Amino acid sequence: MEWTPEAIKAEMDYRQAALREDARQAREYYRQGGKPRSWWHRMTHHHEPEVPAGQQAA
Repeated sequence: MEWTPEAIKAEMDYRQAALREDARQAREYYRQGGKPRSWWHRMTHHHEPEVPAGQQAA
């Protein structure tokens, strides 16, 4: 894959959307009374966002 300006922008947009979704889930978790997790737990139990079926590698 060649990194064209359009591909770089698409990658940045995808990652920003994933970070925003992760932040939204964290806010919701804490609002519902969840306790903050340690940095180790967050590093070892991170769940990757699901990739839509049309974007999976062949």
